[in-house]
Amino acid sequence: MSQETGARICLVTTEILGVTRTGGIATMLSALADLLVAEGHAVTVLCVNGPRAMDGTFADWVAHYRRRGVTLAALPAPGTDPLAPVMAGVWVRGTLARRWAVLAWLAARRFDLVHFNDWGGDALLCGRARRQGLALGTTRLVLGLHGASDWTLIGNDTPLDDLTRLIQIEMERAAPSLMDAVWAPGPFMPGWLARRGAPVPGVRILPQLVPDPGPRRPSRPATPVTELVLFGRLEDRKGLPVLFDALDRLTTAPGPHPTRVTFLGRAATVHGEPAGRVIARRAAAWPWPVSVLDTLDRDAALTRLQAPGCLALVLAPMENSPLTLHECLALGVPVLASATGGIPDLIAPEDRDRVLVPYAAPALAARLSAVLGTPFAPARPAAEAAAAAAAWRAWHRALLARPAALHGPQTHAPALFPVQAPANRACAAWAAALARVEDTEGPVCLLTDADHLDPDALPTVAAILVRTGADLLAPGWHEGTPPRLRLCLDSVPASACAVNLVAGPGLVLGPRARRVAVRDWDPDSGLWGLVALCVAAGLRHEAAPVSVLTRAPVWRDPSAALARAPRLWAGPAAARDADLLAATLAGTLAQTDPASNAQRGDAGTADPWRPAARRDRRRARALWRSWPWRMTRPLRNRRRRRHGLAPEPAEPPPLTAPGTASAVLWEILVSRSWALTAAPRAVASLLRRLRGSLRHAAGCIRSGRMDS
Repeated sequence: MSQETGARICLVTTEILGVTRTGGIATMLSALADLLVAEGHAVTVLCVNGPRAMDGTFADWVAHYRRRGVTLAALPAPGTDPLAPVMAGVWVRGTLARRWAVLAWLAARRFDLVHFNDWGGDALLCGRARRQGLALGTTRLVLGLHGASDWTLIGNDTPLDDLTRLIQIEMERAAPSLMDAVWAPGPFMPGWLARRGAPVPGVRILPQLVPDPGPRRPSRPATPVTELVLFGRLEDRKGLPVLFDALDRLTTAPGPHPTRVTFLGRAATVHGEPAGRVIARRAAAWPWPVSVLDTLDRDAALTRLQAPGCLALVLAPMENSPLTLHECLALGVPVLASATGGIPDLIAPEDRDRVLVPYAAPALAARLSAVLGTPFAPARPAAEAAAAAAAWRAWHRALLARPAALHGPQTHAPALFPVQAPANRACAAWAAALARVEDTEGPVCLLTDADHLDPDALPTVAAILVRTGADLLAPGWHEGTPPRLRLCLDSVPASACAVNLVAGPGLVLGPRARRVAVRDWDPDSGLWGLVALCVAAGLRHEAAPVSVLTRAPVWRDPSAALARAPRLWAGPAAARDADLLAATLAGTLAQTDPASNAQRGDAGTADPWRPAARRDRRRARALWRSWPWRMTRPLRNRRRRRHGLAPEPAEPPPLTAPGTASAVLWEILVSRSWALTAAPRAVASLLRRLRGSLRHAAGCIRSGRMDS
């Protein structure tokens, strides 16, 4: 790569404009792609959710981005890419297998620079493989701090009730230390992470990039505010609960009321319920009309905001750098915004007192009452778009001028000493064998008689051990028939309290780890417990995203390990991730017993939401299995195929997580499929009533004959 020919740059993302209608990450990366193309770089956008599109087909958006000079690629679905084989163990949960697929996809290509987002943890395995010299040796890795998973959960008051999400959070926290560069749109997110015990040193603060929203509104006298428009995703962390309460207060306030209140953004959930349903329920008490516009794309949404008399509301209990506010400032749309998080930094200092409002219903209601019916001028941005673009161009030139961070100098790797044990009692045999190993011996590799090492496996892991300076190295392996890949993870102490994802056959112990094993290891705690002891002793544990052996039987720790190993992990986890442990415990309990998570007036008060949740669950399952929904399933599956989605299952999903039953029920009732069957359902209902009447009449006749 040379500065004259341009670089090969990849943007790894869950969303990009067009494929998704709106979204902060989608908006920012769309602008970044255009900026890099204008600089002469070859830009690829890897959509890790596969060939899905909210509107049109993915192929349509491939052609659209090709015309803009951008290659749009979809990550193959798990199991369909020969470079990313089917996985086993904890990796079959949720979307965890995607992280390995991203690494395999990038390793098969040669990029000079790759951009990742923090949300999802897609950067971790790539950073680890590059640091260990396994892949991406000449690729610079960059991470953007948009908003991690636990920040989103806290902002939405969503319980952490899923092991997959816990693992994802720990992957997100571990990834920044493996990157060449980390950037954030302001100091808020780095500060928030530091307060959560996950500091990210050396973060580069860069202004957000925003695609050109079109011409700014011509300068004209400000018009009186008549309509309020909440602009942003329709969910808790975008201020809906506070706005609802403020509008309730506004109904009894003197002075002008809005002519309309509009909710403009992609629909999500509020307190676990579909946002549209919550809005409809709360709006029943308001004297003004209410609109919900949740299917508009970015351009249509921005056009809607520029209507005369509109006042945009950008609200949040805590916020990083909302693109919705950037767009309002760029277009000259009048806006009120919460004085929280990184929002004040986006507004010119001279306008902050006028447009910022405390995130509280009384303060918001008072401010809305004051501005309704009066002219309200747009605010000015703290940084102009041209300055933001110049900063990004200069930063990329500096990144690409810097040599890629290759792995360290090659030094002589000591030979590994294999320690083999019977597969049916491996841990006990390993413990006995380790006690006999001379202290002067080099690293040892724990194997069983069921393991078949790959060619060059031992030299590979020995080189990684020397390169990283790790005391323990946990590679992956293939198991079962047909073989499925299992990888290990490091830096996940909270997740390791629940499941062994830290070690398996092929575990390499350096001299210090071997001494800990001989002195303290209880074989009944398994390799799961051995790694906990070493981590608690301050030793360095790394996982290598590479398979080094194949075995037919599935690897399992001793049966007692499930009781003993989590206790050993509690110490390392509590030292760093006590908040995650507490949130996971509460979320898991709430999932199995919703009443335990209710806000009760006293200990004897029953949970008022529990009967409603059960009722929604029963109704959702019944409708899913009903003949109208079954009859229209082929139509939905045809649309799902166009968007690269799997067919809809015949049986409903579990519907156990809070809010899922309500969401499914709402989606069915407002769907086009349900509307299409309105006439047949009406006829069927009429026939049922007619049949019931005939049966009743026949029963009366029979009763009359018996009496006579």
